[in-house]
Amino acid sequence: MRNLTFSAPRQGLTGGVFMIGLAILFATDWIWPGILVLIGVTSLVGAYIKRSDPDDDDIPLKAEPPLEEPPPKVRYAAQCASCGAATPQTLQDSAASQQAAVCSYCGSQLDLAQ
Repeated sequence: MRNLTFSAPRQGLTGGVFMIGLAILFATDWIWPGILVLIGVTSLVGAYIKRSDPDDDDIPLKAEPPLEEPPPKVRYAAQCASCGAATPQTLQDSAASQQAAVCSYCGSQLDLAQ
């Protein structure tokens, strides 16, 4: 079974067919039986569009997430090697994705935990 998705231009086509058909029905004053024909035609157009293959020009309605891997998680030492100041708990306890952290007191780069 093929998994086809509607694209933005194709999805708008069925709405456009219905609106144009509705305008024609009001212009010709053929509302009652004509609305049934219009609903049928709109349904057939929607079914045809759903069965057709997407083109390269189509804009997907749902963006796919990027395939990039998140940066590796790192943990930092409890104290700065230069000045001995305490490292914030967020860098000690949880795995941070920040690759280079600096001491908030002396500005030197923090060492990774062993």
